[in-house]
Amino acid sequence: MKNNESGFQSILIFGMGMMGSSLSLALKNSGDFHGRVDGIVQSEKSRVFIETHKICDQVFRLEALEDFKDFPLEKYDLIVIGLPVGKILPLAELIPEYRGVITDMSSTRVRVAEAFAKRSDLRFVGSHPMCGSEDAGPSAAKQDLFHNKLCIILEGKEGQGRKKGGAISSDWQDVARFWGSIGMKTFLMKENDHDEVLAYLSHSPHVLAGLISIWASESSAVMDSNTESPIPISGGGFRDMVRIAGSNQKMWTDILETNRESILDSLRHYRNDLDEMILNLENFDREYFMEWFTKARKARNILCGIREDEE
Repeated sequence: MKNNESGFQSILIFGMGMMGSSLSLALKNSGDFHGRVDGIVQSEKSRVFIETHKICDQVFRLEALEDFKDFPLEKYDLIVIGLPVGKILPLAELIPEYRGVITDMSSTRVRVAEAFAKRSDLRFVGSHPMCGSEDAGPSAAKQDLFHNKLCIILEGKEGQGRKKGGAISSDWQDVARFWGSIGMKTFLMKENDHDEVLAYLSHSPHVLAGLISIWASESSAVMDSNTESPIPISGGGFRDMVRIAGSNQKMWTDILETNRESILDSLRHYRNDLDEMILNLENFDREYFMEWFTKARKARNILCGIREDEE
């Protein structure tokens, strides 16, 4: 009965936005998976689009999260929650009795782990696929979204898996193999480490991209010249830096709310570095900036996995 490496052959994706729909397409087009993928949405528009484009085998519409309490789960051996974190937290309380494995795709982890820690009857293994897009909804789905990307698997709390019905060690292995079956690399992290690291490498950069966009738009010279120019004046560097400022506002407000302390710490760190940069510009030292740009280049290469000989 094992149709992919993890053994999951009947999968329910709750939340068929860009990520959930992309996951369904990746599974349905995988040579390793020949099972069933169903989806749940809350919007009639999404239901019609998904059904029309055959993104999953069957799509159900639940108008309210509370309706999930009566949803028949017995035919599924994996549930993937593709909802914003603000909806995952109340959903954790509503999931009915279920013997299969549950994972998610949330960008923040501590609050999600706390919510599921109260449900020791559920076999929950947290996941964070490190991929996405500034576009939203099933129409933005991409079959290859997950290929060659990283999926962070979250370690369980100490003692988790020892209680009746709780997740066991093989569930973590199966969830890792599940993401691997659609071409992802996997990495195990603790929830607290995850939220601090992602504050620096994802969450605060989204805030800064939005701030850069607003900051530039507040210059009347910029706005007047950009309006008069036949095409936008913004160069490639500016567009690269602000691309993610167009991301889904509901999802990112949830992320800020649920990882607020780590994001605040990282932004305070950034503010200190910015103050130092301003001081060095006021007392300009060419040698300092030659070294600073070299340091910045090396840091970029390390963080992004770029080798000098690739540039």
